[in-house]
Amino acid sequence: MTRFLNKPLVCFLLSTVFSCAVLGQNPADMPLRQIIELAQSMIGKGDFAGASPFLDELEIRFEDEKDPAVEKILQQFGFVRGVGYLQSFAKTGDKDFIVKGAKAFGFFAEKFPKDPKAVMAMQKRTDCLRSLQDWKEAARVIETLLDPQQPYRKQILKRSELLDLYYGKAQCYHIEQDWGKGESAFKELLKFADSAKDEDRAAYAVSCLTEMFVQTKRINEVFPLLPRLSGDTPARYDLRLNVNLMQGAQQLKGEERHVEASLFYSLTMTTEEIVAYYTERLKRLETELNRLEQFIKIRGQGMPGRRLEILKEKMNELAMKATSARGHLKQASDTPSFTTILRWRKSDNFQATKRDWESFWGFYWLYNDFPEHEMVENFLYAAFASANTVKFREKSIELGELYLKNKEWKKFRADVTFIMCNAYRLQADTTWELALSLRSAMSTVDKDRAKKAKEQSAQYYQRFFLLCDDFLTVMPDHKYAKDFVNMMGAVYFRNRKYEELLEKFAGYENGEMNPSKGFVNRPDFRNSPGMATAHYMSGLALLATGRFEEAKPMLSAVVGVNVEGLPLDDGGLSTYDDADEARE
Repeated sequence: MTRFLNKPLVCFLLSTVFSCAVLGQNPADMPLRQIIELAQSMIGKGDFAGASPFLDELEIRFEDEKDPAVEKILQQFGFVRGVGYLQSFAKTGDKDFIVKGAKAFGFFAEKFPKDPKAVMAMQKRTDCLRSLQDWKEAARVIETLLDPQQPYRKQILKRSELLDLYYGKAQCYHIEQDWGKGESAFKELLKFADSAKDEDRAAYAVSCLTEMFVQTKRINEVFPLLPRLSGDTPARYDLRLNVNLMQGAQQLKGEERHVEASLFYSLTMTTEEIVAYYTERLKRLETELNRLEQFIKIRGQGMPGRRLEILKEKMNELAMKATSARGHLKQASDTPSFTTILRWRKSDNFQATKRDWESFWGFYWLYNDFPEHEMVENFLYAAFASANTVKFREKSIELGELYLKNKEWKKFRADVTFIMCNAYRLQADTTWELALSLRSAMSTVDKDRAKKAKEQSAQYYQRFFLLCDDFLTVMPDHKYAKDFVNMMGAVYFRNRKYEELLEKFAGYENGEMNPSKGFVNRPDFRNSPGMATAHYMSGLALLATGRFEEAKPMLSAVVGVNVEGLPLDDGGLSTYDDADEARE
């Protein structure tokens, strides 16, 4: 029946059967001639990936037998063996193919150093090694390529090839933090990139130099480079660069060079910004790679060989860039966010340069944006303190109340309470003075204003006493305790509220002392720094109401005690003369 089949069809069927059989066969089990024929056939079809295993077997057999015919094949097709593995990597993403590619290129370049493709093989090998993050070996290979004593340097004529090599060398030393070898490499790259007008490579050189100067405490050498870090290049999104910019800012701040530190902080990008950049970059690269892969798949068969080879090289390049972007993205994603620390340091530095409003809003939005952060207590207190600095009283009171509302926060409670008490006392005194000034008013409007001011004053005083009570109850042993007792006593005396003072401090009720009430009778207040002041204030109140005998035990409690810091001594009672004003 076969005689009825035409010859081309028979040949096609036989070749198909043969190819299927070969595909399942180990090259190690094939005769040498068959391996050569299959390798040549696949290379002729542009299937470099398919030819690579057969060329690997030829290398093994050549090492064993030194057959000149095999050597000729290896020299003729050795370069495409490595290209084939890169094609396999581009299709599969399997890094094992990059390992095999690096080995194949290395063998070819070392075995045939005078071959026109030897330099290209060495260059491809460095690409593979850098993709595998074998930085030391990659640097060694690049140094060999650039060595004028080696046969490769004379063959490198294109400016773009030299730039790639300088870039690769700088990258290796940068990642290894080899500043000794790196400094000259970074400066070489910058010079060559500027000459070639390659802004991306120049920016990377600047990034490397910046990090090196920060790490080696040569911060002043960074400043001439800063204008070159303002562009939107991949180098600006290097995680290490931005961490080092923040470290440089801290160095400057430590030297009290706050204005210069602000510049470094303003240039620092966050991990979130870096992640967003590389997410988008990886997306673009993968889209371009898939589009090119589909184009070759559909149109590749009818395309001239050289053009097809160029497109496949482009595909390999895109795959390598995508791998690099994935590495950067993973590094940034795995790095704990330093956004809050950066914003905190920025605001703190604004404070140091007296840019108080910028400092306030920086702290304020830190608190609002990160309410669950472990440093939220610090954020809120800093915003509160800054609001006081800029005299933003409304926000100061709002933030102070928010702080005091959380009973677990103790770190700044004394300061916050003290400031808040003073704020409420001032507000109360101010509104009371307004009420007094309007007490003789005839108009209905002014009478209403006076009434409202009086009510507001009472509310402020009430809040003042509540905060003082709360502090002395929660933190009776704090060094500020005597100051709170002092403040309360001053307000009681100013308003001639002697009985209320005695009730609060000494436990008086209806003119009689109740030993179960009053701060001086509380066990937890016994060792308080405010105890002597409470006795002293109570004694003065008793004297002011004519109860001299009752005053003696109160005052005797402080007789012989160093009264430094008590109201009369520190001027705390200096306002008592104001009490002569009529109180309604």
